[in-house]
Amino acid sequence: MKSRLGKVQTVIRRYRRASQLTVLALLIVSPFVNLFRFDLPSMSLYLFGTRLWVKHTFVFFMLLVTVIYVIIAASLLFGRVFCGWVCPQNLFNELTRSWDRRFGRAGSTLLSVVISLFGAFVVRSYFSDGRALLAQYLSGQVPPGPTVFILGFTLFFTMAMAWWRTSVCRVACPYGHLQSIISNADTMHLQVFNLPGNRDICATCGLCAEICHMGVDPRTPEQKHCVVCGDCLDACALVSGARKVPRVLNFTIGSGDSAVALRDRGRLWQNVRQLAPRLVLPLILTVILGSLSAYMLAHRPRVDLVVAKNHRQVLAAGSPISSGNVMAVSIINLGNEGDRFHLYVEGLPDNWAALERSEIELEPGERASVTLRVHPTERIVGTHRFTVRVVGERSGAEASFDTVHVVY
Repeated sequence: MKSRLGKVQTVIRRYRRASQLTVLALLIVSPFVNLFRFDLPSMSLYLFGTRLWVKHTFVFFMLLVTVIYVIIAASLLFGRVFCGWVCPQNLFNELTRSWDRRFGRAGSTLLSVVISLFGAFVVRSYFSDGRALLAQYLSGQVPPGPTVFILGFTLFFTMAMAWWRTSVCRVACPYGHLQSIISNADTMHLQVFNLPGNRDICATCGLCAEICHMGVDPRTPEQKHCVVCGDCLDACALVSGARKVPRVLNFTIGSGDSAVALRDRGRLWQNVRQLAPRLVLPLILTVILGSLSAYMLAHRPRVDLVVAKNHRQVLAAGSPISSGNVMAVSIINLGNEGDRFHLYVEGLPDNWAALERSEIELEPGERASVTLRVHPTERIVGTHRFTVRVVGERSGAEASFDTVHVVY
């Protein structure tokens, strides 16, 4: 195969490889710089350096909806573009084929084991602090839970890289199955698209099918496993260039007379006009969802405050006023940094409210409870509404809770 393909290295493949390597680098770096990772011990999520807690579920849900919509919309328009340009599995599918030729199957498998071990450690770092785990291993400690996790994923990744390979994409990948469900005639696909005046110029050499690592023949309608990698276009360009004819295999959107070959530069403006109806609505919705997600992320609460009556406690016997109350004030630091919080009670007559403490230092995610005793110094019958407010000294984060005290 190598002798037939020669050096099929055109712009498409170089751009795709750059995209794959960039995404792979981001996936490796993300958990260590808190670009994105779950922290299961604290039940929090790091996103672009920002820490989200369970109380921020609505923010996470909005972000998840945005990501899912972008993936589905892109897949509906462009096919399995994430597979060919983003997913590391496809990158390693291609690399292991070259390793087989260069190092033999045994050498390729050994290299797969080493990379899988590193990959398993990176995956584990998405669920706890990877730097702390690495420090444990370097100091000679072998924590059983993380070690079993890493060994299990090492085995899985090795099988996926060394043996299963494209079978993972064809059989096990849920995204691939989703794409086969949502794709339609307008989804981008490969088509022998002869330009006017250049009919029937396909060389029928089969090089496009031979180079496809997914086993797809792009000249046929059966393309559900196509990952939009563009290697077949590179091969077609190589053959067409030698024959001094235009490339006839193209990415095409639409079908029949409305089909648009994306490589036809002479009809660029016409292509834009025909593609616009398919692209405008998804782009608008993406901008709206992205803007809502960014707004909710920027305006998420930094502190949570809840006030509840403590029915298990009563004021000391002998109090001249019998309608006192005891409340529990719960505070959670939802920020990224530790902070000193100040508590205030507003709306009650002087000397009616007594906080167990009015200042409290909390680390990120830490929760504390403070007792609030409401003790009327004079009987003013009725419902007394008041507010408990908390303010972060360093962050300026604020929260308030409205409640009532009834004097009979």
